[in-house]
Amino acid sequence: MTEDQDEELLTALREAAAQADPVPDLVLRSARAALSTRDVDAELAELTLDSSQLAGVVRAEGDDVRLLSFETPQVSIELQVEYVHGRVALRGLVAGASGEAVVEVAGGRHTCPIDEEGWFTATGLPRGATRVRVTAADGTAVTTSWASL
Repeated sequence: MTEDQDEELLTALREAAAQADPVPDLVLRSARAALSTRDVDAELAELTLDSSQLAGVVRAEGDDVRLLSFETPQVSIELQVEYVHGRVALRGLVAGASGEAVVEVAGGRHTCPIDEEGWFTATGLPRGATRVRVTAADGTAVTTSWASL
């Protein structure tokens, strides 16, 4: 086979594979989110709790709530994740920051005001890779790691 014939065969095989077993949309969205430009100056908040990873926890039937906690020395971010009809409702409590929380999901950003008590809410989010960005009281940008919701 010539190089041109090899390339034609490979192209035909790629097209056949894409039709027979396409990459799921959630995988594509998550990959785009993970590869999006990251603010290298932002401090990364460490995941300290993920209720989905707790062994031996008894959950009520139909209980679709997940709790996540992230921390830096200046900021803590507590997230309550609820799954409603295939979408995500996110309620967050922030200590050490004010202003806005930016919820980043594959293909979009949702800016949510943080109220006087530190709460913010974002609803109707797609399932998949998600992170939250806030600004600490000292002006430092803080972001959570990506979490698959």
